[in-house]
Parts: sequence; structure tokens; C-alpha cells
Amino acid sequence: MIDIHVHLADARCVSPGFVMGIAESIGDDDRVRRALRLYLSDRDGKRLLSQMDTYGITKSVLLIADFGPALGEPSLSIEEVHQHHAAVTEASGGRLAFFAGFDPSRGRTALDIVKRWTAVPGCEGVKLYPPCGFELDDERLLPLWQHCNDNSIPVLTHSGPSLPGLGSAQRYPHSLEEVLRRFPDLRVALAHGMVWDLEGTVRLLLAHPANLYADISSFHQLSGLETELMLEGCAKVPDQVLFGSDAPLFDLSGNLGAKIDEMRERLTPAQQAGLFELNARRFLYGTNA
Repeated sequence: MIDIHVHLADARCVSPGFVMGIAESIGDDDRVRRALRLYLSDRDGKRLLSQMDTYGITKSVLLIADFGPALGEPSLSIEEVHQHHAAVTEASGGRLAFFAGFDPSRGRTALDIVKRWTAVPGCEGVKLYPPCGFELDDERLLPLWQHCNDNSIPVLTHSGPSLPGLGSAQRYPHSLEEVLRRFPDLRVALAHGMVWDLEGTVRLLLAHPANLYADISSFHQLSGLETELMLEGCAKVPDQVLFGSDAPLFDLSGNLGAKIDEMRERLTPAQQAGLFELNARRFLYGTNA
């Protein structure tokens, strides 16, 4: 199994504004704050690796979301965040990879960071978070899209709602389709796409079968019926859906193993192979290798 959507639970790497927003969305009381402090203490990723063993996940991709300009810088600088993710990835023996974070408001620095880190072994893509204040077809992103297109680097972008203090996309999905029109070979994945807007995401995937993907991260929040509907949607685009746990957030919402078992019961062996591994390999590397 490949988990395309996890985060390193290290408070030093996370914007304080994001942590506050998550706490408020769950219920900002002492219990929640204590739980968040506990979950954000996995500096070396060993708890994540142990959970991967438990759930049969062979590889996970750590996503660096650059919330600093929008929600406040974490205690580590954006460069130090990348350095730390690279070190944790290297120590994992190939079980972890990471995506570089990009916020265009950092100007040339943001592109320099991405260019430098995507050339380093273990960094296998780029993560975008448009609610921080930009659209996917923002002119400031053109150099990034060009770099990723020219170097066959996949991009995973947040889609759907975010924290109340952040913005919302005004031009989506038109902004996405404009990017895919200009860069038809670019591989793009929509984080949370199969959860927040199932019908709209399936339409987009059907329109762009060669290079557009969507993950199921946040599925831990779905009811049994909602999970069934999501899997029916996955069956319509079986080669384009990616497994993502959104760790460590699933820890706050129940047993990931039970959810995985529930999905396996409802999927054919071929659908399981695609969702849990093969589609991720195509997204990451352009092949099943």
C-alpha cells in the first residue's frame, strides 16, 4: 500500500495558526489541545512508521504545506522544514518520501526552494495549498508549473474547503482546467477530491483521464453510507483514485484499520490494487514501476 497523503506530526514544522484552526474545528478545549500536543510530537516519524506497519502501508508521502505566510511561520524556517523532512525520509530506508511546499507569496525564494529540493532523492513532488491566497492558474505559479512539467514532477494540490481563517477558491475548477490545458503532460492530484465534492471530482477525472488524479484523504470522517457512495464514485474512475490517510488527523477520528477493511470488503481485487498502490505509482513516476 502507498499512502499518498500524510503529514509529519512535528509541531516545529506546523504553522501555529493551522494548529489553532484545527483545534477550533474539533472543539477548542483542554482535551483537544492536549491531544494535538501529543500527536505533534513525532519528530522522527517513528510513530508514523509503526502505524504503517500496523496497517500494511509500505510507503507514505509526507506533504509539506507552506502555511507560513498565511498563518504564521512555525518555529523552523521553511528551509529548515525541508531539511528536516529530507532527514526523516532518508532515515526511513525508502519507506517515506516527501513533497516540497510552495507558496508563491514568498516570491523567487519559493521557486528556488522547490527547484533545489525536487532534485534531492526522497523529494518526489510538490504540494500546493491554494486557500493560503492564490488560484491554481495564478500567474505567479507559471514558473512552478513549467518546472514540474519539464522535469516530470507530480503536484498534489489541496481542493475543497479549508479553515475558516483562510480563503476559498473562486475560479476552481476552471483554474485547474486552464493549468491542464497549458501543461497537458503534467500529473496533478486533488487532495480530498473524492470526499468533499464526489460528483464534481469524478466529472473532472473523466475529462482528464491521462494525468489527473484525486485522493480519498479525509475518508475517515465519512459515515458508512457516505463511504459506499465514495467507492461507487471510485469505480467510475478506477485508474485515477489514490489512497490517502491524512495522518495524523485520522488518529482523532477512529481506527484507520477498520476503515481500510471496510473498503476492501467493497472493492474487487483489481480495484484494491489500483486504489492502494498502482495508481499512486503512475501518479508519482508516470508508470507502475
